[in-house]
Amino acid sequence: MKRIFYFSLILLLSFSISTYSSDGPKQKGKLVINFKGLKSDNGNVIIALCNNLENYDNHKSPFIGKFIPIVNNQTQIEFDELPFGEYAIKAFHDEDANNDLNTNIFGIPTEDYGFSNNARSMFGPPSWEEAKFKFDKENQSMEIVIK
Repeated sequence: MKRIFYFSLILLLSFSISTYSSDGPKQKGKLVINFKGLKSDNGNVIIALCNNLENYDNHKSPFIGKFIPIVNNQTQIEFDELPFGEYAIKAFHDEDANNDLNTNIFGIPTEDYGFSNNARSMFGPPSWEEAKFKFDKENQSMEIVIK
């Protein structure tokens, strides 16, 4: 009987260890983002993954920034082991690969762009509140339309 008790205890502990870290339940997951609506394979998609209002508003210091090549007018990125939390994504199609969002003389973008939640705004980028989303699953995906 003791052996069954100890075996059950070891089995229970091994399950607990695999689903909990020292800080409690697993707090990281995989986020997959598919970008659609791209008009060509020229250049890259530049993405800024932001984890708070400050780095969302600061266009030069995202939480994570990436350049993604385009194939057949679409692309995808995966973030493995991303901590759970609130995020917002900004992305644009850098067709001329100059690492900058081109604008006209009035400051209106001439290169296509998109945001998480496919948020849009009449004047300027959408707010953090409009673009933010909750990342809280082990595997989560989303689609962003670049236009």
